[in-house]
Amino acid sequence: MLNSELIKYGAANLDGVSVIHLSGEFESVFKLLQGQVTSDCSLVANQCAQSSSLCDEKGFILCNFEIVLDIDRWLILIDKESANIFLNEMEKYLPFYNVSAQEIKQEIIGICKQVSDTTTSNEHFIRSVGELSISIYIPKENISMEPYKKLSILNWELNKKIMGDHIINSEDSGKYRPHELGQHLTRVSFNKGCFKGQEIIARMEYLGKAKKETRLISHTKPEQVSQFEIVGSTIEAQKQLFSSCLGKIENF
Repeated sequence: MLNSELIKYGAANLDGVSVIHLSGEFESVFKLLQGQVTSDCSLVANQCAQSSSLCDEKGFILCNFEIVLDIDRWLILIDKESANIFLNEMEKYLPFYNVSAQEIKQEIIGICKQVSDTTTSNEHFIRSVGELSISIYIPKENISMEPYKKLSILNWELNKKIMGDHIINSEDSGKYRPHELGQHLTRVSFNKGCFKGQEIIARMEYLGKAKKETRLISHTKPEQVSQFEIVGSTIEAQKQLFSSCLGKIENF
């Protein structure tokens, strides 16, 4: 059950997000992504975005991002510091699919609302847990955001952590596998074909036994979580620190 006291509802301007446009024939972009990312791109649709990742051959996560199909545009929404990781990794595959990748200027709004709230046009649902639903809004015209309270980027990021989405930053690239961070539940498909690192990730899913996991811990001092590895960024909100902590299961 989500901690309702920590959840904040509203709309956040995601200034720290880079938008990468994958340009080419629709089916070519789909095939490119489907062969590389951890999620199943056949489930991406207008108004239905998808959380995903790129991994290396050994199954370690290189970067996390969201895939958005904006009418006929395939967009990658990724932290600015990790954008080059994605571009460098995909660059070698682009010529085989006649696809180009470039960062574009595009305002992105993150919306946190209750599941029962209505969906607006140009809004792309990501996921819901309990009563909390998060989505991406891509402005096309001067539609007012007045129905939503202004939300800070920190609250947006904290809401995602509360939902169990422990994402990495650029400094964590190549350090962790999806199962260690719980991303096998939120960013990996085991029903699609092959992708880079798939063999090892599937082996962990069906044959492995978890010894470590990641949980969100609230604390007031860094030394209080010194026995854990901090994944991604620690968030300061409501006079507390919130960290995605990776450690042995028994230590929790």
